[in-house]
Amino acid sequence: MAFEEEEALVREWLDRLKDLDVEAKMMFGCYCLYCDGQAVGWIHDSVLSLREVGLDYLPDDIKRPGKQDKIHETVIPFDYVDAEWLPRAVQDTADIRKGKQIHK
Repeated sequence: MAFEEEEALVREWLDRLKDLDVEAKMMFGCYCLYCDGQAVGWIHDSVLSLREVGLDYLPDDIKRPGKQDKIHETVIPFDYVDAEWLPRAVQDTADIRKGKQIHK
């Protein structure tokens, strides 16, 4: 994927999260996504890999890591960039990583 194309995809993810305190920083050949200063995931190609924190309201077809997986991230395809639950999932991930309780 061309650098400009990947930057456009990152901007599109960030545009959908514009009501949150988010930023993306280039790191290790992809973009680290931060919310409220917490690293919550990675954007690479057209995928958002969100840190796995046990959110139970994500759709069943979202790939969740198994106990045997070394990397515990939930893979969210670009098809879900407009999903109503996406901003909540990113904010809840940040809140859980900060040790806050989330409201289900």
